[in-house]
Amino acid sequence: MPYLVGLAIVVAIALAFWFYGRRNVRRARGSDLTELRRAENKVKVSDPIMRRDIDILERYGSDLLQDAIELRRAQLLRGGHPDSPPAE
Repeated sequence: MPYLVGLAIVVAIALAFWFYGRRNVRRARGSDLTELRRAENKVKVSDPIMRRDIDILERYGSDLLQDAIELRRAQLLRGGHPDSPPAE
């Protein structure tokens, strides 16, 4: 019987952590959703990626975050990015 009570307590704690974790995830709504979609579309079509786009993708846990980081790095190294210092 004490094992059953202990198991019930462990299950209750696990469910509480799971429920808290699901509620803690931010979901984009309204204008945030528009910004998130715009940032994701920029990655998909390889438009210049700004730091703000990466921040938006990170805030909402987008699957395209790593692609955006790599694309921005490549754009900066190539020098054709709006944030790139002017070539002299």
